[in-house]
Amino acid sequence: MPALPLPLALNAICGLACEPTLLPRIRMAIAMVAQEVFAEPPETAGYPMRWNLSKTVLSPTESQAAQMMVGIVASPPMLAAAAAAAAGGATDSAAMAAAITDDQILDAIRRGWNAVAGVGPTYAQTRQAEQEET
Repeated sequence: MPALPLPLALNAICGLACEPTLLPRIRMAIAMVAQEVFAEPPETAGYPMRWNLSKTVLSPTESQAAQMMVGIVASPPMLAAAAAAAAGGATDSAAMAAAITDDQILDAIRRGWNAVAGVGPTYAQTRQAEQEET
């Protein structure tokens, strides 16, 4: 398995994953992506599983969002945003969280939706290939 580059120390990443000012934004972004999934056509690869996850987290509790936050913060888009904030002078997790844009949070959640829903890359690629043939 290839190792992903680690742009920040684990302590900094942990601080960001536990940052209370980031949690409300994560909760709202999860709900927004859930609404996007509801609007997808049923032919979307992994749609039943994606839809079920959306139904489950449409109004995510604080504990659900906190559980997902670790994976969201550890995603490449969020790590890159946090590292850029640190390089720009952010010295604590609250400053790094404030520097992360809403679009970066939404991108991280969208990228991870299939994995959280249980849709493996092979299944999604197979479905996409089938759709392109028809």
